[in-house]
Amino acid sequence: MLINAFCNVVIFLSVSAFIVFVFGRLNLTQKFGIVQKWIVKSGLALVAAGSLFNFVTLSEPPFTEILLNIGLAILFLWAAVFNYTHFVNKDNKKK
Repeated sequence: MLINAFCNVVIFLSVSAFIVFVFGRLNLTQKFGIVQKWIVKSGLALVAAGSLFNFVTLSEPPFTEILLNIGLAILFLWAAVFNYTHFVNKDNKKK
């Protein structure tokens, strides 16, 4: 149960950071159409909300869902770190 709770916190924080990194940069989101913005924003928000609610309720899912949460935590953590190191940090150095 602790592993699942930890993974849900990592997912929530990583997805939240990813939302800020992607939608906080005007030059990136101007290329998106309205539908694409809505799909990406709502999909990421639903993942963040779901992981937060799983953490708050301390749900005890089956083993397969715990494996899924571990994978999602690793994936979104990598995506947030990659986006920060390759895009956000470079944008800050240019200023």
